[in-house]
Amino acid sequence: MRGEAVALLASPLLMKILDGMVNDALERAIAAMPNDDETRRVATTEVRAVRTLKRKLEAAQAAETTPPEPDAVV
Repeated sequence: MRGEAVALLASPLLMKILDGMVNDALERAIAAMPNDDETRRVATTEVRAVRTLKRKLEAAQAAETTPPEPDAVV
């Protein structure tokens, strides 16, 4: 999974899309009417989801991989 995470994080297009999603959700949360808690809740949930995805990809990218022992059954 490390290789896939590296490839995804290295993709400028994917990073631009994810950043755009975060910015859009933040703008919707900010522009919501004062009594529109549902819109703010959904928008902030989207922000958290995208940021969690990025953190998980970064963690997978940084993970040390150790090869299995020669006698290990895989």
